[in-house]
Amino acid sequence: MANIRDVAKMANVSIATVSRVLNGNENVSEETRRKVLNAIKKLNYRPTISFRTASSDLFKTIGILIPDIRGYHYSDIVMAIEEYAYTKGFDIMLALPKWEVDIEQHILDQYFRRKVDGVILGELFGSYKLIERFKRGGIPMVVVDFQVDEIDFDTVNVDNVSGGYQAIKYLYEHGHKKILFIPGPQQSPAAVDREKGIRKFIDKVRDEEIEIFYGTHRGYNSEHGWVSVVQHLKEHGLNFTAIFAVNDWTAIGAIDALKDNGIRVPEDVSIIGFDDAPFAQYTNPRLTTVMQPRWEMGTTAAQLLIERIVDKKVRLPRNIILPAKIIERESVKDINK
Repeated sequence: MANIRDVAKMANVSIATVSRVLNGNENVSEETRRKVLNAIKKLNYRPTISFRTASSDLFKTIGILIPDIRGYHYSDIVMAIEEYAYTKGFDIMLALPKWEVDIEQHILDQYFRRKVDGVILGELFGSYKLIERFKRGGIPMVVVDFQVDEIDFDTVNVDNVSGGYQAIKYLYEHGHKKILFIPGPQQSPAAVDREKGIRKFIDKVRDEEIEIFYGTHRGYNSEHGWVSVVQHLKEHGLNFTAIFAVNDWTAIGAIDALKDNGIRVPEDVSIIGFDDAPFAQYTNPRLTTVMQPRWEMGTTAAQLLIERIVDKKVRLPRNIILPAKIIERESVKDINK
């Protein structure tokens, strides 16, 4: 079995240089890094650490970093990852930084030191530098539900821009031109992309009668929807005929706020959400929403990562964009009729 000395000899570098590459150290030139990683692949070298036997080819473990598993979105993605990984003989190691940058850095440090076979990363609120060393160290990574620029990782995303576009278009086609939008967190790429979809439709249709009001409270939780609606009604009155909520949780909060103020859905105000949460078909009225295929996202991410781990062939990064689509139920009224 190859050891670190064999790698250093083949790459024509020192043992210390090989160690720096394995640890993702920045003080190594790209040319040297490539030489070392090529030698590691050719020799099938795997560094031995305390909890792993020298004869093991793989740890058979995938590290997952997901902001939160409350609700349904990330939990569905994680369950899909686990199900697919299990069929391939891999375990998962799950960590939840809860939107905290310091916790993200600590978790990624632990994943790097424990030498998991690869990492699946959900939304990242810290700097891209937190994950660059995985690339430098030759550790496969797949990014799911998060856009990454200029980093060579496989990615799996839903077309959130198209989803936002479809939502506003759907309301517009049903006669709604005065729309209250309840936005998500500014640091969330998915939320920002849904806003981009709104602007894209507005720019295309060029109807001067369209007016988009923005809720005052950004977020993904029900209280953000409730507070945004209550605050807007207090300051501006009922000057909208429809609401587009950034996700289904905020839609639920918005519906409660409307009902608390004696406003009927959809008779007085229509509402559309985003996600197609498990509860969306059981609300009153049943919620029209934009569906994103969470299970397919998780399965695809796991498949791409395990392919990277098992197959040593060099291939270009793959960017998988899954479509979003409208699920039509009862919460939007056609006021053209």
